[in-house]
Amino acid sequence: MKYAKISLEDIVCQNSIPGIQNFIISEEKIYVKNSSVNFQNSFFDLKYPHVCEGIGFAICTKGKARVRINLREYQLESSSIIALLPNYIIQILEQDENLEIEFLFFSFDFVSDIKMITEVEFIEKVQRATYLRIDEETALDLLEFHTFIVRQYKKTNYDEAIMKNLLVALINKVLLIHHESGKGEKMESLAHNEEVFQRFLGLLFRYYKKERTIKFYAGELFLTPSHLTKVIKEASRKPVSQWIDEMVIMSAKAMLKSSDMTVSQIAEELNFANPSFFGTYFKKRSGITPLQYKES
Repeated sequence: MKYAKISLEDIVCQNSIPGIQNFIISEEKIYVKNSSVNFQNSFFDLKYPHVCEGIGFAICTKGKARVRINLREYQLESSSIIALLPNYIIQILEQDENLEIEFLFFSFDFVSDIKMITEVEFIEKVQRATYLRIDEETALDLLEFHTFIVRQYKKTNYDEAIMKNLLVALINKVLLIHHESGKGEKMESLAHNEEVFQRFLGLLFRYYKKERTIKFYAGELFLTPSHLTKVIKEASRKPVSQWIDEMVIMSAKAMLKSSDMTVSQIAEELNFANPSFFGTYFKKRSGITPLQYKES
């Protein structure tokens, strides 16, 4: 069952570079036209939600775009970075015609033997750094680092250990930039709310296919449902129930739009009691039935 996803197996033409597995890098700027991205002859129509199955970092070098990542909207523009983790959902809402990016994309398996990558603290740090606006000088430094990785990537005597260490160095650099850019920007009360919000989102991405109640997420965070509701509303200006519904609907749309799965199979994947209940849930929140959305 294959649906709207960005995965390494869908990005072809790696074999010209011996020894490289589970790792893709842009050797030149990628031009994004009408929300369609061409990664090494594999096209992704990002007008619709896509599920990311790897870890990715992209630097915008030109143009602007309004993107949605895990239900939150960001303004992508020159000298800004986005970071993606497995199961992140990305969609381009609007964009300039001259949008350009450079990127790194690699599977979790490629770096799973690096202890830092598998620690919960690291995942939470990357979640906080999903979007980062940087100055031009810092962007140039990162692009130079990207160019150096490209040179190592293209060598026929490619060394996997060296590449992994370069990736870790790049990730740490991005996280350091994010940490330094955030110093003193928020009062403690807001920082606490944002921390709870980020933890809630992390749980939502992990459990949304099975759990859709506020009580469940509040319990996982050791909070009462009423307190979680209050904190999330203050941090995001949207209620918890809306975040849950939007995550489920966005995932459903990703599967419906370019899928060989039936509505019944998608209902089962999202843990609905039956297809009828899923259809009612989807139509109430989207205005149309799942089949109508799939055929639109």
